[in-house]
Amino acid sequence: MSFNATFPVGLAVDWQAPSGITIPNAQLKNWLLDTGSLTERVQSLCDHFSLELIGQHTQIPHDNELSLLRSNGNTSYQAREILLCGDHQPWVFARSIIPQAFVDSELSDLGREPLGKRLFNDTRFTRSEFQLCTAQASQFGINSNQVLWGRRSLFTLDNYSMIVAEVFLPDSPAYGYIATSEKESEQHL
Repeated sequence: MSFNATFPVGLAVDWQAPSGITIPNAQLKNWLLDTGSLTERVQSLCDHFSLELIGQHTQIPHDNELSLLRSNGNTSYQAREILLCGDHQPWVFARSIIPQAFVDSELSDLGREPLGKRLFNDTRFTRSEFQLCTAQASQFGINSNQVLWGRRSLFTLDNYSMIVAEVFLPDSPAYGYIATSEKESEQHL
């Protein structure tokens, strides 16, 4: 599978509470609603992990992002889009909307470092409940009719919140069809 979209890819989709959506299987539901670090989970399931930075720049968030960030008041944001890759295949597309105040302090100089590494190692951040979405693979430049599933939540520190949204791409173990899902089964025994 090749990911052919360019920055900013965006996520102009409809988001809903998990209670309003029927998730097609238990494995996907487990991935969508797991509150642990997605980066660590992906790393644990592959022999070769990489993070590809698609782009990070100041950007006006989508309307659906601004409505979620309403508590931040009048601030500027950077959009950061990355791919989490397992064994040289893109498994997850992630889009984060980060207040400039975080970029200038707690989250400065991220580069190719996973955002989750900082968020999950800093107990000052609190996480909201998830919202879920579906999106067509073609939205990401993927030549497929597959419907992809995603999630987003807010991470809040002091008076600022940031959005972290993740979409599971076709080769992701969240859908259950690749051999690395055997590694995950062994880990839960």
